[in-house]
Amino acid sequence: MKTITLSHYTMKGIEPSPWRQTWDNLVHFASRMAPKLAPLGFQLKLRKAELEELTQDNLMTANMVTIECPDNDTPETPIENMLMFELDFTPCPECVTPDGQEFPCRTFTSFGGEVCQALPEEFFMEAALRVVFKSQHECSCHCGECGSGCGGCSGEGE
Repeated sequence: MKTITLSHYTMKGIEPSPWRQTWDNLVHFASRMAPKLAPLGFQLKLRKAELEELTQDNLMTANMVTIECPDNDTPETPIENMLMFELDFTPCPECVTPDGQEFPCRTFTSFGGEVCQALPEEFFMEAALRVVFKSQHECSCHCGECGSGCGGCSGEGE
């Protein structure tokens, strides 16, 4: 069975509602989808990565969700990169460091055009399906380009 790992990055000592909602959405997605992916040979694993050092880079990383599946050569990738979303940072009244410093929250535009700070389940669904699809449609010549017509596999099965 291949393992798809979804990791949610947060900061130690900080827990604004968009981050909590992202984690809740991720847990709900995994509970719904794990039984559906198992017959396809995939198991879902969730990982909460709590960053310890309070730096600007870590604050900008917080609330990021990555996906990886080493079994099908999918390295850990932020889902916004996989889904080709534009990342933005917007004000969040709850995004405050323990010493009172405000910072902006990671923000995305949903498939329906809504701006969101908490990542919705459909983002995780799309990313997971892309990983599964990649595994299910690997070409036999392993060029990785058969979808664009390398010719190595195009005559198979005809």
